Amino acid sequence: MKINIMCPKGSFGSLPYLANIMKQIIGNNVTISGNTPNDYKPNCLNILIDEGISSIIYKRKADVWWTDTPAMIPTSRHNIQKILQEEKLFKKHYTVSKFNYNHYKQLGIPVEETIIPRPINPILFNYYTDYDNTIYDIITIGKKDMCDRKNLTLQREVVLELNLKAVFVSDVFLYKRPNIVQYNFGSISDEFKAQLLTQSKFLLWTSFVEGFGMPVLEAMAVGTIPIYTDVPAHNEFAVGIPIKPEDKITTFCYGVKVVKYLIDKKDVIEAIKYALGLSKEEYINLQYECIQRATEIYNDFISKLPLLLGGKRAN
Repeated sequence: MKINIMCPKGSFGSLPYLANIMKQIIGNNVTISGNTPNDYKPNCLNILIDEGISSIIYKRKADVWWTDTPAMIPTSRHNIQKILQEEKLFKKHYTVSKFNYNHYKQLGIPVEETIIPRPINPILFNYYTDYDNTIYDIITIGKKDMCDRKNLTLQREVVLELNLKAVFVSDVFLYKRPNIVQYNFGSISDEFKAQLLTQSKFLLWTSFVEGFGMPVLEAMAVGTIPIYTDVPAHNEFAVGIPIKPEDKITTFCYGVKVVKYLIDKKDVIEAIKYALGLSKEEYINLQYECIQRATEIYNDFISKLPLLLGGKRAN
């Protein structure tokens, strides 16, 4: 069976990266295309990897949808119910977290109850963060977009204020500092990313809302402890040091309304100071929990992968 994975082309966060991971896991019978109607291949099983709300708005058809959403709320002008009634956009629709499932159900979007988490590159499980041989206090990974959903500006402020040894795999603007190393997001290999993770005690992940959050799982897989915002869907799988949001609001971004969890700078600083104060024994114990949980999530994905590959083409 030939498989066509449909996802946004170009540098759009983790989605094209995820498509390539899927190709690596599934095998050579996989092609990767964009997500316009013309990219649908009639003689293939077409799997859409994208954000679900915009995929409805732009009428992206596939056999199987596997989507997430950063708590996007369409307005009445988007007419998503009308589109769903008039268009057969998918045969099966899976999502990646219970948070996404509940969000879709509240919006009246059909979705399977079975949750299929995102995978990570399995080579990460071959690497290990040795507490005594780390170089950096913090690593952060993320693409800065129009809404700065990853809170990369906040991360930059905190790292500079605390004078941390840090590595940024990000395109957020940074002045040169002797204690900071930067690589553009998407510019390094998975092997080098794994090496950078193992050289870092903690991943700082301050996104104000996520559909999943792959870098958190990547860090956990090698034993780099995430310091993460305790918001959906992070708290469904993440193990590490959570940062509680102080409130949530509805704001506007990506052309729709978005639920945003408010993260206070002082809480981020407090979490980092707590993390850096862990004893070696405390660190290793928490690290073990991270690796175990990451292994469970990856195995859960592998066990459910046949569901993604079992769909039939939409008419």
